[in-house]
Amino acid sequence: MLYPESLTQLLADSNQPVISLFINLETGGQAINANKIKLNSYSKQIREQLTTDYPEEKTLLNQLEDLLSTAPQELAHMQSVAFYITAAGHYSQPLHYPITTEYFLIADQPDLRPLSSELSLSLNGTILCLNKTTFSLKSIQQNVIRDYPLPKDAPTTIEIGIGTERKGEVVQGFSSPTHSFVVKENEQLIDQTNYFRVIGRYLDDLLPEKAPIYVVTLPGNLNLFKELVVNPNYRMDQAIQTSPDSLSDDDLLDKLLTNARHELRQKALGLAERAASAYHGDSNLGEPEIILSRINNRQLTALIIPTALAPSATISADQIVDLNHMMIAAIQTGLPFYPVPVENIPTGLVAMGI
Repeated sequence: MLYPESLTQLLADSNQPVISLFINLETGGQAINANKIKLNSYSKQIREQLTTDYPEEKTLLNQLEDLLSTAPQELAHMQSVAFYITAAGHYSQPLHYPITTEYFLIADQPDLRPLSSELSLSLNGTILCLNKTTFSLKSIQQNVIRDYPLPKDAPTTIEIGIGTERKGEVVQGFSSPTHSFVVKENEQLIDQTNYFRVIGRYLDDLLPEKAPIYVVTLPGNLNLFKELVVNPNYRMDQAIQTSPDSLSDDDLLDKLLTNARHELRQKALGLAERAASAYHGDSNLGEPEIILSRINNRQLTALIIPTALAPSATISADQIVDLNHMMIAAIQTGLPFYPVPVENIPTGLVAMGI
């Protein structure tokens, strides 16, 4: 997988030829055989180009063979994937959308353009997996989900949180000369309410300020929890309303990214409008060499790039190479970048810096 540390390694390996391969995959009962056939077909084409253009790259060819020996089994549940192969290793990145045009490229740097949507939508923070009587945490850093280890005394169960002697409270009473009775609120709801308050206070102390907290829980639990917590870090509008026990980490990531895409799209379009206005006042903001220099010197706040993957009436093949260089520089310097439809960028520009 192309985890953040392996992406760093991939870019560090970019001073040698890199194979970039982007394909759609079959899923289901015959997926392994169908994907193996497709990979073998692309492998044959890649071998032929390596033999012609890079005859000395025997190690790169060995890495290609190593990838093919393991990939089909690992890909059975992916719809599309990006492969990167260097002489030092190989990496794969599942994509959350189909590839419109499958292709491969052998060049001095990896082609990161098909990953623009994945890399620009980088989720970071904590995931609260909440049940009625238990909770657990996961961390998410640059779209990588890992378990969040908690101290032994953390209130991970209702017994730890509020004790074993639990009962509801009298909330309403009535008496008359002949009758008296009390009405008790549902004891389980009271215990759950008290427990959720404990969780809220505990997480306020545990988690860093201003870091997003994504909630995964059933709708009833979410409604109650929302009433009890005031921490603005909770992204309640992006909550996943299902049992956290029913989701794998891959399912969880897919749902979090789906919820976040609309927000990113709106922000990207707003920034593109700002960048286009700034470009008309400073044409240097559209010059690839100047943008690249300003990225490397940390003089920009964001990079606006088109989602187009192929040369078109507005983007030339040379500009596509420039775009890839700018994306790599943005990743290496930590500059956020936002992909937008090509029609939202002035004609003839491959990118805009703001």
